[in-house]
Amino acid sequence: MKDLARCKTIQFFIDLTNETPIYQRKHRLSKHEWELVDERCKELHEAALIQPLNLDFTIAIVMLGKKDLVGLWIEKRMCEDYRPLNLVTPHDKYPMPIPE
Repeated sequence: MKDLARCKTIQFFIDLTNETPIYQRKHRLSKHEWELVDERCKELHEAALIQPLNLDFTIAIVMLGKKDLVGLWIEKRMCEDYRPLNLVTPHDKYPMPIPE
């Protein structure tokens, strides 16, 4: 995690088609999964990769299974569900070309 903290950070903005705040309900997570979320957020905050904000926008956290070296789905990965944000983001007029 300390290697990630050395990356250059920039401030960026996401253009939206309307200014209506996006609010997603929390997904059901077990007590163990919430502990993993708290631990991961604490690591990211200490590495200065995230910061607490007071906004009307909320995105749901999803805990997905991660395959280990043996092939079992025991570990969990914290992901965010950005599908509602993608719906209100304008599409590019010139999308990236497909490399052939």
